[in-house]
Amino acid sequence: MNQTVHFSDLNLLDWLEKQTNEQLEDAPFGVVRMSRDGIVVAYCKSESHITGISKEYAVGKYYFTQIAPCANNQMVAAKYAQPTLDEELDYILTYVSEPTKVRLRLLKSPESRYQYFLVNRKA
Repeated sequence: MNQTVHFSDLNLLDWLEKQTNEQLEDAPFGVVRMSRDGIVVAYCKSESHITGISKEYAVGKYYFTQIAPCANNQMVAAKYAQPTLDEELDYILTYVSEPTKVRLRLLKSPESRYQYFLVNRKA
């Protein structure tokens, strides 16, 4: 990774869009890169560490039903219907792992190629 990037950076979406799937592997927080229709394109090692789901299993699947059904709700998944999305919220992931307190960041814009589900583990 060429530069230090932070979870709450204002320009994080621009930075994410410039990274290859391989470059995203070194992000200091979990990154799920999805196609505009919710199919996982990249599932980074930080995300695998938090959830216990491997990149090999996740890539190519619909994120909100096949990978993270615990986020398939009005609080998270439904927000991706908006054309522009940049929201942070506290959440508890519960699908395949022990309940884990996290900070989520949901990102997309009309110009972005992808949409993003970012996870930062809380202390």
